[in-house]
Amino acid sequence: MIDYNASKNVDFYIANSKEVAGRIEKFYRRDSTVIYPPVDVNSKFEIRNSKLGKRDFFLAGGRLARPKRIDLAVEACTQLGLPLKVFGKEFAGYGEELRKMAGPSVEFVGEITDIEKYNLMHNAKAFIFPAEEEDFGITPVEVMAAGTPVIAYRSGGVVETIIDGKTGILFDDYSVNGLVSAIKRFNDLNHLIKSEDCVKQAQKFSKERFKKEILEFVEKRIRKR
Repeated sequence: MIDYNASKNVDFYIANSKEVAGRIEKFYRRDSTVIYPPVDVNSKFEIRNSKLGKRDFFLAGGRLARPKRIDLAVEACTQLGLPLKVFGKEFAGYGEELRKMAGPSVEFVGEITDIEKYNLMHNAKAFIFPAEEEDFGITPVEVMAAGTPVIAYRSGGVVETIIDGKTGILFDDYSVNGLVSAIKRFNDLNHLIKSEDCVKQAQKFSKERFKKEILEFVEKRIRKR
């Protein structure tokens, strides 16, 4: 209630996704304007135009913490015997848990540089993003900017960034079996998902677009006053 009372002092709310706008409406009972956050989509240009590898592995990673549910990706790819590379910093022993459940097809590459990360994104068959109720999800947009599709759980901000069947696959059964089915569906539809569509979708969330929308929002409110 203290937080709710404090929220009344805010003049305007900006939400970074429709998902978050819904929470603002639910808990603060206030309207908000959705302005998607800035994603660095243009620096991937050189990588997108570099020579592609075989694209024979799946990719997962980022912050290796329990809420990100990387375990679903590790278990699904282990079950299917598919090559999976996992990158990122480990938190609270979660990395050790992942290694214990991982089969021989799963490789942990640890903390890597941005260039190494973007090269992995560019050369992956698809990026697996099993997080639940993500506010927005920067990494899936970065992956699409590198020309690579995303397999994600249908919840949170990814519903607003990934086009199911065109720039990736969204799945509804939040379990290892659900992800296994999504990976199989992706393999069946892979020939229909084009890198150029992924890049085009990612461009909608560029830094330039963000600056423009923020300036327009502020100028509109100033004029009203």
